[in-house]
This record gives sequence, structure tokens and C-alpha cells, in this order.
Amino acid sequence: MRALTICGVMSEMCVQATARTALELGYRVVMPHDAHATHDIPAAPGISGPVPAAAVSRVAEWALGSDLEVVARAADVEFAAPAPHGG
Repeated sequence: MRALTICGVMSEMCVQATARTALELGYRVVMPHDAHATHDIPAAPGISGPVPAAAVSRVAEWALGSDLEVVARAADVEFAAPAPHGG
């Protein structure tokens, strides 16, 4: 296995942490934009208004840097079976 496709809930926490660890371990990481999500971040009184979930998810992708491959749709990810051994 050389590549991982990461999806899930809580883009800025679980999804981002999993992707970051996989990148650090040398895996190719693909993150379909439509296959991870989160909740709106509530307003911080006196600091900012609420942050929409879509913005939080996009920032989670961006913060992982240029090694992350972001594709628009999970349907665009191609999976391949490993080559059989010994033959």
C-alpha cells in the first residue's frame, strides 16, 4: 500500500490528524473534498462571528500543505488492486 484516501467527520480534527500522520509516514494522501465534513464553529464573542463548516473543511485541507492531493469528488478517486505475487 502506497496511497491512502482519507474521508470522515470533523475535518479539522480527526480527518486532518489522520492525513497529517499518513503524510509524515510517507504515504501519498488523497482527500476528496466531498468526503469529509465538520460543523460550524460557534462565534467567539468579541472576537469573531461563526465560521461556516464549508470554510473550516477547506482550511483543514489547505493546512496540510502541497503534499496533500485534494480532488473535488470521491467518485473521481480510482482504486486499484495490488498486483498478485509470484506470477
